[in-house]
Amino acid sequence: MSYNVDDVNSWPVFKPLIIAHDVGRTHDRSTAVVGGNSPCGRRVLGIGEAEELPQNLYGYQRANALAAVDARHDRNALIVVDFSNDATNAEVLYETFGKRVIGLHITRHGNGNTCQWWPVKHGYVPVYTIGRTYLLELFHNELHNHQVRFADGQQMRRAYDQLASLEPEYRESGLVYICPPGQHDDLGISYAMLAWAAKHPHLETWSANWRAAVQPRKPRQKVNCAGWT
Repeated sequence: MSYNVDDVNSWPVFKPLIIAHDVGRTHDRSTAVVGGNSPCGRRVLGIGEAEELPQNLYGYQRANALAAVDARHDRNALIVVDFSNDATNAEVLYETFGKRVIGLHITRHGNGNTCQWWPVKHGYVPVYTIGRTYLLELFHNELHNHQVRFADGQQMRRAYDQLASLEPEYRESGLVYICPPGQHDDLGISYAMLAWAAKHPHLETWSANWRAAVQPRKPRQKVNCAGWT
């Protein structure tokens, strides 16, 4: 199949590959949404997969379920995670995925451009604070500007429907998006997380840092005394 920017299934790679992971609470499912930027030409976001992970998974079980998705893509993805509901998950995911982990803390305010470094065993995880409305508006703008391409599938349509069902509400503090009672927005939020990461100014740095961490070190050159004068 020849490359067609409008057909995500024809893309040979994502540049880079990103997995957005929303950590579900008790009654929600955790997610794995897979995509990234187009491999050539103008920047277009492609979303290739949307998956809800099994319920009642915690800690390493949840990390292993996410790792199974990652393995289908050659363990070659940046892992963008919402730590808003479970900060302790940073430790587990860093142990599983190392420097590929990029954290989000979704709250009322923030543009997601600056980070705090959360300490974990053997390293640190960069965690960016972003307002929920700001995050959703960013993705809405990407859609409005025709910068997003979707693969087809039941879960993909489900995620899009979650976004479409969010109800805007104007408050004194500004616009907020409300999830209707009895419905979920976990997949839809993961779409927005993927869009945030794909156009972030630190994207190249994230990729460079983890690739440098996994590249084998060059062996030291042996000193040859015969070459000394």
